Amino acid sequence: MPIPSREQEFFEMARARRLRPARNGFVDKTLRRLAAFFSDALLREETARRLGLLQRLDPRARLLGTLFFVLSLSLARSIPALAVHAALVAAALWLSRLRLRELLGAGFLIALVFSTLMALPATLNLVSGGEPLLPLLVRDTAWRLGPYAIPPIVGISREGVLTAATFLLRTLASVAAVLCLALSTRWMDLLRALRFLRLPPLVLQTLGMTVRYLHVLLRQSEEIHLGKKSRTLTRQPLIADHMWVGSRIAYAWEKSLRLMEDVGEAMTARGFTGEVRVAPGSRLRAADWGFLAAVAGLCLGAHFA
Repeated sequence: MPIPSREQEFFEMARARRLRPARNGFVDKTLRRLAAFFSDALLREETARRLGLLQRLDPRARLLGTLFFVLSLSLARSIPALAVHAALVAAALWLSRLRLRELLGAGFLIALVFSTLMALPATLNLVSGGEPLLPLLVRDTAWRLGPYAIPPIVGISREGVLTAATFLLRTLASVAAVLCLALSTRWMDLLRALRFLRLPPLVLQTLGMTVRYLHVLLRQSEEIHLGKKSRTLTRQPLIADHMWVGSRIAYAWEKSLRLMEDVGEAMTARGFTGEVRVAPGSRLRAADWGFLAAVAGLCLGAHFA
């Protein structure tokens, strides 16, 4: 497709004046990552609507079951008991129709990498002691490194492997259970379930308004940046971009204060006196109580594995 003559004249003028075309900078990358984060949140809304095991239950039953599971997992000491708990989480993910890719994208991959890096030093006999199964460094005699005594054979020990495996199973199973709850429950349903734990209603309302405001802030930032980008023909110096970002932050702060005042006045005009009243929730169904009994029974049975 040929370039119109007027556009061609503009490009020639830009080259003559050594003007550089605009490009995607750090602002574009930041907004793109924020948008991807909130799109993942919308994806979790989609996973919460699937017809899986946990999605069919009351959010309060899911929350109580997760809390009891995490408590039981923290009390487990043996590798078989921890392995049974991990198998229970895997079964819950499969029955809830949650894919491995969704679990990894929700934060499990970061937890896996970070936990593995934390557990690797524990496999050495320098930390956990014991006889090395896989020697890594062999010397004729023991030596000292400052106040620490280094054995002649440094390697991976059986005690170290058990310590690292215990840490990984407990940590990753806990993270997977919490992510399973988050992926199978919508955010607002989770806030309503937290009321069952007798948390202050004002705290829950503040959390809900915070999530809504983050969405509003992201949309406002995208609109402001899109307006600037649509009016930018050539690349500006980096200091100019920094000044523009600082001015937009100040504008967003002023707009947030005005929005806070408007929301407060609107709530006061509708009779809000500072006391948050919550409507009583419905009772748990037989299926919810059966789920809690199954979780309690399986977790208790895991300790005797």
